[in-house]
Amino acid sequence: MTPEAILARHARSFAPAARILPPADRRRIARLYALCRTVDDLADTVGGPKVQARLTRLAHELRSKNNGDPLAAEACALFDARPEGLASFAQLVDTVAQDTGATRIADEAALEQYCMGVAGTVGVMVCTLFDIRARWHPAAADLGKAMQLTNICRDVAEDAQAGRRYLPYTLCPHDAHAIVEGDPDTRTDVAQAVATLLARADTLYASGRAGLPALPLRLRLAVAAAASMYAGIGTELRARSCDPCAGRVFVPRWRKLLLAAQGVTAHAAPSRSANAGRHHATS
Repeated sequence: MTPEAILARHARSFAPAARILPPADRRRIARLYALCRTVDDLADTVGGPKVQARLTRLAHELRSKNNGDPLAAEACALFDARPEGLASFAQLVDTVAQDTGATRIADEAALEQYCMGVAGTVGVMVCTLFDIRARWHPAAADLGKAMQLTNICRDVAEDAQAGRRYLPYTLCPHDAHAIVEGDPDTRTDVAQAVATLLARADTLYASGRAGLPALPLRLRLAVAAAASMYAGIGTELRARSCDPCAGRVFVPRWRKLLLAAQGVTAHAAPSRSANAGRHHATS
């Protein structure tokens, strides 16, 4: 399957937004998405010690620029002459390697570190691909972390069924089995934890959006549209009292389109701080 096909099949929010991009930029984003998705799928659908060992070796290869693993070869080609992008991908791989079994997040600091590893790094990698100045990378990382927190809140029940609990124990002192069982007290604690994490996500979305003016126009619009659609998941969760155990939340297609349009409209004005990147397309 080509990177573009992987993006179209799996990235339900970003794939439609990516259509805003020029073809060359869309291909680079698709290649990045395919790399990250492949690593994630290894952990989620295969898992176990063998996958953990492969991912640990892959992270080492990325740091030593050894291209023995096909994923390392693709990453080195994608991030040619961009060492920060390669280092961020290695950080993502390291984090996912520790997430191949039963996950138990201890506290909010551990969750912050996890979100940075699996999603904040993606924001940095996008900036690196488009030669965005380093001063804007923390905002991009915050946007990635906001989206990851949104995913975690949406997928509480599904993750619990797989034996994983990403809600910090300090906010939700129950194991995955108890979350699946879903007695009233547990569901109350889950809902309160989700409300807390969605509030944190709101802060991160605001920080991330503050960095959007640094992006080339069409990338800025694509990211703004995707961020608005992701944030809409949080709105849907709040509408059901932050109870993710009541069934998986979906944002209706009509609402996704509306949210995307709102995101684009809010960030369509020309930016005075956009970078003159070496490689991004301008039309």
